[in-house]
Amino acid sequence: MVTQGRCPVCGSEEVYCLLDTLHCKRCANIWTEEKNARCTFDTCDIETPVSNRTRTPAVKDSPEKRMEKQLENYLRKFNGKFTTSVITSNIGDIQTAMFRSYLKKCVKKRTLVEKKDDYGRLWYSRPD
Repeated sequence: MVTQGRCPVCGSEEVYCLLDTLHCKRCANIWTEEKNARCTFDTCDIETPVSNRTRTPAVKDSPEKRMEKQLENYLRKFNGKFTTSVITSNIGDIQTAMFRSYLKKCVKKRTLVEKKDDYGRLWYSRPD
């Protein structure tokens, strides 16, 4: 049962009564009626209409855009040059094999340069 009034901590109107105490659904604050009477928070006698907001689903970027952002993040993080050994097994929801194929595609387009060092590691950087 939701009662009239607001939570003294967070100001939420989602307050319910349980065992002679008042409980806030938002912050889980618990207080009694005496504490409620002594509080200096404002109680609203006017009922505010609940807005009928519909949640719009978040528009996700395409996998190509996410991999491009991840590539830029690696280049920025490692000062313009990174190796495949720093790539973790999963980059969020991007799999390593998918990201490596994206790197190979960037090398073919000549937007990245691929070099192999003496230890057999592949290093990627932007062409000069």
